[in-house]
Amino acid sequence: MSDRHAKSFIGEMEDAARRFYATVLRGEVSDANVQGYLRAASQIADVWQQIDARIAEEMRQGIAPAAAYAKLGYALAFIRVARTYQVFVQQLLAADASFDLETEGFLPRVTYDQANALAHQIQPNLQMAVAALTDPDYQLEVALPLALGPRIEAEGVCPVTHLEGLIAAAREVREWAAGLIAEYAEAVERTTTASDSPASTSASASPAPATLTEHIAALNSRLAQADTQLRFGVDLVGQVTQGRVTPELHEQAETYLWQALGSYFLLNQAVALPDLLHESDVPAKSASARKPHVYHDLPIHPKELWRIAAPSARSELRGTEFGRDEMKEMCEKMGGILSAGAQQYQHEVENAVRRGDAISVGAMANCPFEPLYRARTALTLAGAQVPATYEFHWNYHRGHIESAPRFSRSNDWQECDE
Repeated sequence: MSDRHAKSFIGEMEDAARRFYATVLRGEVSDANVQGYLRAASQIADVWQQIDARIAEEMRQGIAPAAAYAKLGYALAFIRVARTYQVFVQQLLAADASFDLETEGFLPRVTYDQANALAHQIQPNLQMAVAALTDPDYQLEVALPLALGPRIEAEGVCPVTHLEGLIAAAREVREWAAGLIAEYAEAVERTTTASDSPASTSASASPAPATLTEHIAALNSRLAQADTQLRFGVDLVGQVTQGRVTPELHEQAETYLWQALGSYFLLNQAVALPDLLHESDVPAKSASARKPHVYHDLPIHPKELWRIAAPSARSELRGTEFGRDEMKEMCEKMGGILSAGAQQYQHEVENAVRRGDAISVGAMANCPFEPLYRARTALTLAGAQVPATYEFHWNYHRGHIESAPRFSRSNDWQECDE
């Protein structure tokens, strides 16, 4: 009995010493919250397998691959998004754990904040994947393609382990993208070859071969471009680890890795949904080549306001009494109308995020819990100017953009105070 007590005491002392070293000497925080989200995401692989099985069954019944993929396109996009966030978080934690076993269970502040923010994206996308898979009348609640984020930037220089986690995540997500494109191309080629036979009965159900060829070529081109971004970021991180780098190059390494991850993130959504590549091309076109978009005030119901909310708010508040009450009150304050200005802002900020000109850095604490962004360059959104480095959001109470060098932070969701 005494031996067991002695061992327990020693173990407690070791844990206390490790906690002191991690939290006090290194300024790290416990990863328990993030680990909890990862454990709760264990069903992602099962849902993905169900989607793949449905696609295979559709093709066995004679549906052309492009049509079969498109039929499950939304479910595929959302499950790949959920899986990307899961892997991203896992790799951030793994990179830090491999650096110093004495801080296992703890993370640098920026790594914790980034992992926690990404972990909050898992459940909303998993839920939408299941809904798209099981509901024949499923309607999109968000605009696709989704952009990777939020990106949490370090106060100062971020740890090298953080960059190594980004590299590991990018490499893994890249392999999915390449594998999915190859799998899709092989299925299309196999079916196209079969459709050349006079005995084939499925040729009329297949999209034009030229359209398929162009889509696959576009996917592979985007993959090659993303690979260049990844390699450039990896090379810069190599300079960081050797201690021969300026703060500017350190930030550039992180930016290139994020851009590569964002590109792979898009490709994983666009394999089954070709139009998503065209959507992501829109910001790159010249202003004269784009038709002006006309916005009109639209009626909106409390449930539909969740499309406005940040993913973390949807994950934590949707379905709760607090969330329902707040959205009902918010909808009444808006007069049941989503203004044309708000829609223009949403569309333009989504394009800015895709270009890398803005990043999501959190969610507003008050209803409708909309995303908070930071401008990486000077922006014009819905006719308003947002200076570079400023944080901004659309104030749905007052109907205009609000921006500031930095908004105050809250640990809890709050009732509307306007």
